[in-house]
Amino acid sequence: MPISKGRTLLLKLGTGGSATLVAAMRTTKFTVNGELVDATHKDSNGMRTLLDGAGVAKVTISASGLLSGSTQATDFINRTLARSLDNYRLEFENSDILEGSFQCVSFEASGDYAVISGKSRSGFTVQFKNSAGTGVSRTYDWVARGYGREL
Repeated sequence: MPISKGRTLLLKLGTGGSATLVAAMRTTKFTVNGELVDATHKDSNGMRTLLDGAGVAKVTISASGLLSGSTQATDFINRTLARSLDNYRLEFENSDILEGSFQCVSFEASGDYAVISGKSRSGFTVQFKNSAGTGVSRTYDWVARGYGREL
């Protein structure tokens, strides 16, 4: 796999050209493991013996991003609860593709969040963003309390 910026990872349900877009990922963690089978026995002369071509290959993907709609969120929740194995297609920014049968074992959704910046003795700036990171308009209440004295 050539070096890629890693900014774009598309998750699609299904395989091939008929796969439908489910989500675009902002952050990802991608792990590939190949477990070995130790076949060492008493005639191995004290050397470890591994069984060639055996073992379990495991791909784990953890990602956060933007679902393409509320239908996809409901679908992911249902697939997670059913513990079903489904065919997915991952498309990377550098045109690499990984297709296979995956099980969604966890699904989390979150909403708006606040970013506080410009902190000073006389105030601060609050910007609210939605789960896609786009600024949104919100009304909020806050209370300022002072303790001690300013030096």
